[in-house]
Amino acid sequence: MKRFALFISIALIVSLHGSQLELYRDGAVYTFRPAGSFMGFLPKGSGAECRQETVSLVAAPECPAGVRLCEERERIERYALDSAEALQQMHYIEMLMKRAKVEEARKLLDLSKAAAARYAELQKRKKSDEMQLKWRKEAFLKQAASMEPLHLSRGCDGDVKLTIPGRYITFDMLYEADIAGTDAIMIVQHLGLTNRSGIDITARSAMLYYRPMHRYLRPIRFQPWVVRDRSRPQIRALQKSAVPMAADAMPVPERASYEEVQTQKARNYRITGLKLPSNGERVDIALQKWQNGAERSEVVYPYRDRRVFHVVRFRPDRPIETDRWRIRSGEKVIAADVRGEFVDGRYTLFLSVDEDLAVERERMILKEKESLFGGTLRKKDGYIVRVVNQSGEAKELSVIERIPVATRSDVEVKLLNVSSNRPMRYRLHEKGKLTIDLTIPPHAETEVRVLFEVSFDKEKPVVF
Repeated sequence: MKRFALFISIALIVSLHGSQLELYRDGAVYTFRPAGSFMGFLPKGSGAECRQETVSLVAAPECPAGVRLCEERERIERYALDSAEALQQMHYIEMLMKRAKVEEARKLLDLSKAAAARYAELQKRKKSDEMQLKWRKEAFLKQAASMEPLHLSRGCDGDVKLTIPGRYITFDMLYEADIAGTDAIMIVQHLGLTNRSGIDITARSAMLYYRPMHRYLRPIRFQPWVVRDRSRPQIRALQKSAVPMAADAMPVPERASYEEVQTQKARNYRITGLKLPSNGERVDIALQKWQNGAERSEVVYPYRDRRVFHVVRFRPDRPIETDRWRIRSGEKVIAADVRGEFVDGRYTLFLSVDEDLAVERERMILKEKESLFGGTLRKKDGYIVRVVNQSGEAKELSVIERIPVATRSDVEVKLLNVSSNRPMRYRLHEKGKLTIDLTIPPHAETEVRVLFEVSFDKEKPVVF
């Protein structure tokens, strides 16, 4: 019974004093109970608190045994010392050879050979040490912000709260879409964690917030809307607005691990049992996975880009928290860095380019461009879009084009005609957007002609 009570008390202590990490877009707060004064190889701007009192972080040469980064720092120092020792021995050999007084030529020759062999050996050793020193320093500084061990200036008998600036413990979001299906896509939301703060994180609970820790805001002062005399120039004072501040052998670090990850709400995540060593390597965590209905199409925007894009559109069943995507088709990665966005209420991803479709666009040549009726000048214009299907299969293509849009009440734009040598259908939307749907047979060419008219006052010419 006593053992059971002791076990319960220990469990309570652990749960009450468990370490915790709070990670924001611009910094992190790590609360833990250290075994001594050593904090790690922390970046400049880090701060420490003990029992809500500020404690200074001071540099000291002591580095605890068993700490991976401390062991690597000791190796770097040994290589630096060995390189310096080799250099000094080389200088000593040079000095001895200059002062050597040997009467017999044979003895002088033997001495020169021995000195040269030793000098070459030292030179090789020095070069090897310098290369190891360079590589290991570079590797170290990819894992930590500094090579200077930092300690608490005084002891702390409770939890220490470390505040670490941004860019050293970071997380990012990425979606992965598998488009192997025909009318649906498989979506996986990934969370990536990276630690190069110089301290290994072991947290019973970690909270990740997709928002800044520090916000710099000013009160907004009311300004009346004043009716002014038209002849009096209106001078606007420019005010400054508050701007939010917005990886002998190398030691193998412990791999990152976690027990469970939960989405508390959009852009807020909780990870239990997190171990995140300071090794500068991105740790991938799959947050959630779901299947979503989707439509695929091929689209071209000839007025801006002549490439034909494979596009997938869908209405997400869950919130999309970032526009960074990786596209797969089964095991094959099609695109590693895709940006998505909502277009006309559906999430849109441009997946790849169809090299089998060649698109051209040219201005239409008209015999009669302008006509005058009273004071109104009517100007006809248009363009031709040609699409060549070089593949052996039929292609369904949506051509997104446009006609001019009037911004003055005395200017009128009319779509006169859309014609093609192949079956097609078109739709004119707001702001002059024109969608033309085509079916292009194998090894065939399709031509679309768009004719429109712009009417305006002859005394007030327009350009488009």
